[in-house]
Amino acid sequence: MSIGSTIDTKEQVRVATDIVDLIGNYLQLRRQGRNYVATCPWHDDRRPSLQINSERQTWKCWVCNVGGDVFSFVMRHEGIEFREALEMLADKAGITLQRSPGIPSAKPGSVDDKRTLYDAMKWADRQFHECLLNSSDAAPARQYLKQRGISEYSIQRYHLGYSPKQWQWLVDRSASTPFSQKILQAIGLMGISSNSGRSYDFFRGRVMFPIRDPQRRTIAFGGRVIPETADDKSGKYVNTSETRLFSKSDQLYGLDIAKEDIARKREVLVVEGYTDVIMSDQYGIENVVAVLGTAIGVRHIRLLRRYADRITLVLDGDEAGQKRMNEILELFVAEEVDLRMLTLPEGCDPCEFLQNQGADALRELAASAVDALEHKISLETSGIDVLRDTHQAHQALGRVVSTLARAPRLQVNTDSNRRLKEQQIINRLARVFRIPTDTIRERLAELRRATSQQNRNQQNSNEQPPETTIVDSVLVDPRELELLEIVLAQPDTAAQATNSISADQLKTGPLREIYTVILTLVAKQEIPNFNRILTQLEQPELKNLLLDIDEQSQQKAAATPEKPETRLNNLIDSFRLTKEEEEDRIQRAVLDDHQKSADEKLDALQELFDRKKNRLGTYVPTDG
Repeated sequence: MSIGSTIDTKEQVRVATDIVDLIGNYLQLRRQGRNYVATCPWHDDRRPSLQINSERQTWKCWVCNVGGDVFSFVMRHEGIEFREALEMLADKAGITLQRSPGIPSAKPGSVDDKRTLYDAMKWADRQFHECLLNSSDAAPARQYLKQRGISEYSIQRYHLGYSPKQWQWLVDRSASTPFSQKILQAIGLMGISSNSGRSYDFFRGRVMFPIRDPQRRTIAFGGRVIPETADDKSGKYVNTSETRLFSKSDQLYGLDIAKEDIARKREVLVVEGYTDVIMSDQYGIENVVAVLGTAIGVRHIRLLRRYADRITLVLDGDEAGQKRMNEILELFVAEEVDLRMLTLPEGCDPCEFLQNQGADALRELAASAVDALEHKISLETSGIDVLRDTHQAHQALGRVVSTLARAPRLQVNTDSNRRLKEQQIINRLARVFRIPTDTIRERLAELRRATSQQNRNQQNSNEQPPETTIVDSVLVDPRELELLEIVLAQPDTAAQATNSISADQLKTGPLREIYTVILTLVAKQEIPNFNRILTQLEQPELKNLLLDIDEQSQQKAAATPEKPETRLNNLIDSFRLTKEEEEDRIQRAVLDDHQKSADEKLDALQELFDRKKNRLGTYVPTDG
């Protein structure tokens, strides 16, 4: 089999990126034999356990059970999706990515050119920062930050700035740059007056907090008015409006600085204010981020899950904070996130609490933060006599079970920890409300059925339920794993395998996705070797799974004297027999169906007979 003449762009980027150089830019490497090791950034690694295979261009931490190629390393370390990782590595390698058909490429310097927008943001960030440090106009801002307890180190670390209270301070400074007024408009730093038609700075008389994405690129600003520049029309905080670079539902303040500490601890504290983040960092609590003037949403949760297993919401101890907890809780339950609730003493925000009580006090509160669902049970049952106030107790139970029902129902392959957790919650509800656990389970099942039916009604009939990307080896058909192991060990068997076994014959979703990539490569007349398959996979979980299967393949190949071709032929026979048995079941169902016509039943009987005849024919001895 020959390799196709055109090399896939992803393959070009992978080949152009040396994994040792790449990871060496993030971690300190040490040579170990032909390969390298490094201290893993995703767990408390006291001895280097992250291994880099320079020959195969892969990495793996066996403690965390994560690994993959250059793409999955960047995705995990930077907290980005595959396309962003591809763009980042392509840019470093000097490779131009092809745009999708029908989408014209952006003209350099235009409002559609993201690189120009990023450069303009970087320039503006520098203007505001230098103004805060050096301008006499910024003296009140410097005094304000000093009064708030924000150190000079934090001003530099978070690159705080100041925008003078002038209508066109930034606009005028942009005149000598490549950034037009349209560019400043596109990034949310300039507006046009509807009355006069004149341009004006969006931020005026405000301390500027740059908002950066996980790659440390400035994408927006938050501006805090100071007493000397405030008036009746001024909101305390103003954020950049939604732009091509910025959506407040997708970003969190301080994540660019906190992400490494979050990934190491696998825990994050979420607060509400910029100064809460900065003050936490000053006090040595580095795994803290803030929402950007909006309630935490599902996209924030999915972003944080790339770095953390446990999310602790730090709420002000007022009524508004408690209300926000109830609004957020169902969202976290639906996303299956370990959410904890930390309520500060009434009237305190994290910044004030740290200044009054210190870092150790906040750490103690965070360590004892209760599970959010447990917190809801406590709130709902507070002040209720469950034996006498039966109506109130019934309503409280309904609210708790309704929240619990938002979590995906338990499946055969559901993680045992979640099974145990749900059982513990049900047991606690049974104790609190003095009713049998079976009653709670029945109510939970009813609510889940109602929710499932509602979701089905909202979906198109051709939509398929999402596949899990977690493989439970207890439930996987071992033939499916062996099929992939054989192809990985000897790629030239792939053509025979794909000609005989179709993708829909594999029942395990993740394994079927990997096999589909093999089918695609064979159809293109490309050899489906390990690296080529790895490059085509985009999900980090699938890349890691492929690494595990390949490791097992090498071990089995060394220990199994049977040739791969023989193993494959046996597998093909087994898959064929399974398929025939499934077809037999279908035809028998036709025979048992009273609504089927005589002709349909006759056709089904004929198919059964022909297959039986063919199977028996295999074993009929020939006359000597």
